[in-house]
Amino acid sequence: MVNGENLRDKIVKHFFNITGDFDEYKRQEVNRIGTNAFFMCLPVLLLGPVVALLWQTQSAYMALIGLAGFDVAFITIVICPYLMVASRRAHLTDHEVSVQDLPAARKHILWVSLGLAIYFAVFMYLEQAFLGTFFDDHLFTQELVSFANISGAVVSGIFFGIVMGLTYWLRLKKQQ
Repeated sequence: MVNGENLRDKIVKHFFNITGDFDEYKRQEVNRIGTNAFFMCLPVLLLGPVVALLWQTQSAYMALIGLAGFDVAFITIVICPYLMVASRRAHLTDHEVSVQDLPAARKHILWVSLGLAIYFAVFMYLEQAFLGTFFDDHLFTQELVSFANISGAVVSGIFFGIVMGLTYWLRLKKQQ
């Protein structure tokens, strides 16, 4: 791998959105944050199946749906915000650029956010077409030309591009 990085380092850098070198400080902070997140998940991993087992006496389907829904909600509401806040406090997500490279970095962010907006709009467009075909029994071609599908995909793509652009913009730090 490039710069002596192994596959694990590349995955961790991508997951935590770390730019630059993956030095010892960043590695220790990632390990600390990951350990804390695991210990937050441990009670849910142990108690969730027990509650689902007790609940399944009434309805096995509802127990399965409840367990899956609770796990997804716990990860979305507790774990992901913790990971974002902790990695931000540890300055893992900062992108340091020199003062003379700042305009080029901002221009790059505009192009990246435009690309992400287009990517997300296309993904949402196709996802809504597939879901409408699968759940609503509409024709796939009918879903592809639906104005609601097209406008929803465009609006969500624009919103996603703006949010990601602002996120990358706020991560820029001037290097002294």
